[in-house]
Amino acid sequence: MYKQMPRPAFLVLPAVLPLLASCAPVDGAKPSGLAVADDTGRTVSLSVPAERVFSVVPSLTESVTALDRSVLVARTRFDLAPELAHLPSLGDAIRPNLEALVRLEPDLVISWDDPDQRTFADQIGALGIPVYRANVQTIADVRSHLRRLGVLLDRGERAEAMVDSLDQALARVAAAVQGRDRVAVYYSVWHDPPQTTGPGTFIDEVIEYAGGRNVFGDASNAWPLVSLEAILQRNPDALVIARHTGDQPAAPWLDRPGWRELEAVRTRRYLLVEGDLFNRPGPRVAEAALQLARFLHFEPE
Repeated sequence: MYKQMPRPAFLVLPAVLPLLASCAPVDGAKPSGLAVADDTGRTVSLSVPAERVFSVVPSLTESVTALDRSVLVARTRFDLAPELAHLPSLGDAIRPNLEALVRLEPDLVISWDDPDQRTFADQIGALGIPVYRANVQTIADVRSHLRRLGVLLDRGERAEAMVDSLDQALARVAAAVQGRDRVAVYYSVWHDPPQTTGPGTFIDEVIEYAGGRNVFGDASNAWPLVSLEAILQRNPDALVIARHTGDQPAAPWLDRPGWRELEAVRTRRYLLVEGDLFNRPGPRVAEAALQLARFLHFEPE
């Protein structure tokens, strides 16, 4: 089906990875005012750069960490990066501990632009704490939020450097697989019921950069629930399965009727990936694309 190919020497991420380390605060004069529009169209205005930040959006927590992790005052239970382990956890990302957060005196809170979190964001805003509401779905959104958060943290130059490095890394992955046959990929967000990724999402883009073709790239929404019969009908060449915290190291459900009939399962052409990497539209999307490209085109079947 797909022959093993030698791995090109340039299929690496030398430019982007150093920029994901934290940046020490920069001394110097502070700007008199900083303002950006969030994803609701509201203007988020600060008199000085944010120095005490809390984010309930894991991908944007990673972006803040990459811009300047010293500004983070807390985390949620989904933020498991070792460099954040010392921070207090405020619990769930949808309903974090509001009282504990207020005691930490944040000067910026990053929230979802989502009905489930509107009450939390409104409560924070009512206390006079600036709230940046975000909706992150695409790689373009990753770039945009890096730049806007760079403004609010006074890390604009670093944000631009990170965007440039991200684009260069993605371009290298795309160049490495250029001219190769596209591999039909089913991406498993969850298995019971089966949920996958549709068109226009960052995962759909990662699959494209990696030399794949999303078999549900024609779905009617971004994160569709699909039937096992529909997956069998589309008969993907490869499966990519997102593992979640606490999951077993394997995917025993692949032995169930239906799943085990898939050609990709019979030939063991599937890859278990870390959900914290693949399911987060943040500064590490190029790392996900690289890992997927290696699996699809440069590793033995």
